[in-house]
Amino acid sequence: MNRNFEIVDGIYLVQENYELDLHNNFDFKSLDYSVEERKLKLNWQRSKGDWVGTDTPQKVSVEFVNVSEFRFMPRDSEVPHTEDECLNSFGYWVDEDWAGGVIMVEPNQKAKPQWLTAIDFMSGAVLAVQADSAHAKVLA
Repeated sequence: MNRNFEIVDGIYLVQENYELDLHNNFDFKSLDYSVEERKLKLNWQRSKGDWVGTDTPQKVSVEFVNVSEFRFMPRDSEVPHTEDECLNSFGYWVDEDWAGGVIMVEPNQKAKPQWLTAIDFMSGAVLAVQADSAHAKVLA
């Protein structure tokens, strides 16, 4: 998949001058999925906590283009709904027994083309998507 960003350590979105901690400094707010346009857009907003620097951008979005597969795995009903906003990791979903869900790729490894990009949340919910490309946009 072609991307204009990298994910480092499963939580940092790195693009040009930014290294954004999606786990600690941003809250997931929404997703927009267009069947007709085959696009999935994920939206984060800067957390309101006092630990987040004022120089942290206000919003981040990631748009997947030419989506060929989109899955949603349900959240754990025992976990508070506040955990739906908190990213656990940004990795890959592998449909093989050895993987057991979302996996991370080491810096010297490459993801296989059949692996879906997976975004999982502290609530246990997982979004998995296969697309031609993904583009991050940072709003300062």
